[in-house]
Amino acid sequence: MIAEILCVGTELLMGQVLNTNAQYLSRRLSALGIAQYHQQVVGDNEQRLEDAYRLALSRADVVITSGGLGPTVDDITKRVAAKVAGKELVLRAEAEAMVRERFRQYHREMRPNNLSQAMFTADTTVLLNPYGTAPAAIVPMGEGKFVVHLPGPPCELEPLFAEQVEPWLRERGGRVFLSRYIRIFGMGEAEADYRLQKLEQGSNPTLSPYCSTGEVMFRATAAADTEEEALAMLTPLVEKVRDALGDVIYAIDPDDSGSLARCAVEALKAKGWTVATCESLTGGLIADTLVGVPGASAVVKGGLVTYMSEAKTLLAGVPAELIDTCNVVSAEVAEAMARGTRERLGVDIAVSATGLAGPGGGTPERPVGTVYLGLSTREKTWHIPLRLTGDRMRIRTLAVKHALDAVRRAAR
Repeated sequence: MIAEILCVGTELLMGQVLNTNAQYLSRRLSALGIAQYHQQVVGDNEQRLEDAYRLALSRADVVITSGGLGPTVDDITKRVAAKVAGKELVLRAEAEAMVRERFRQYHREMRPNNLSQAMFTADTTVLLNPYGTAPAAIVPMGEGKFVVHLPGPPCELEPLFAEQVEPWLRERGGRVFLSRYIRIFGMGEAEADYRLQKLEQGSNPTLSPYCSTGEVMFRATAAADTEEEALAMLTPLVEKVRDALGDVIYAIDPDDSGSLARCAVEALKAKGWTVATCESLTGGLIADTLVGVPGASAVVKGGLVTYMSEAKTLLAGVPAELIDTCNVVSAEVAEAMARGTRERLGVDIAVSATGLAGPGGGTPERPVGTVYLGLSTREKTWHIPLRLTGDRMRIRTLAVKHALDAVRRAAR
């Protein structure tokens, strides 16, 4: 099966909205073993959208659209697809009932043009949307080809795809694709690739690298007739990767939803520890990332944002003379921040971050990117020096990831 993603919306072309839907759909299609050779983004123009549909259907079996299912004049996604299929849109009773019920639940007045959201071709499979007012749909286009309409908001598109479209695609695919996502922190892409290059040459199972800021992920995928057969093929490959990379692997997950924060929270739970943060250059990002994990309330007690020196003294009890003597960006101050936070909040482990994110403020002794993490448990307090590179956001992001990894390792 070959799929093509077609994202509709002038706001995407103008850069007003980041196209995260294409990224999400690409990852899910890849995990399902569905080939994808092209993507398109087209504005709210009928002729250009019609051309995009015809081109996509000439080279793909399934075209997945996002956006343009609303009630406004520029929501043309369904209407143009029906034109390409040579069919008329009609009011579908089940879709109308859903739209009316959703407006009742939202305590909003339904306008006559909202009924356009319930208009589909007669042979369309309507996918009722529990997350918004626009139903999704699977539309037969002839010659065994289909268009799948999904709403634009990611909070609607993602669960609709996972819950209703993926099962349909799996049934049509015929084979079972099983993946493991091997997440790495503390080793660069080039080194990891060098160690795994022979394993990356296989055709089934496959091993493919993906990179993000400070991290590397390898996706191992096996295709077979049954899940048991796929797992039997996949397990030896994953073990070889584990042997080659060692403890820089922090998670091996069945999907790509893992993160350092989730692993840190899980390690703290397993240890029975609570954690608190004391942040300067990261400005609360460490705490924010931790509490983004469901269930973090079991381990995260709180956090201090001590951006100015006076706040470090007032909130975390860092001696002012220590800051004057050692500099606010120093191992000594990072340790004092962590120790004081642990004692004041009564947690099992505290993590701190102080440093220079730039672009200004650096010196030859302490250039931009100089960061110190502090960690304190009931047994010991220590620091981790970092020399990071990049712009302000990259330095702060990397500092957060190093802090989460340090907490994860300390709680093991």
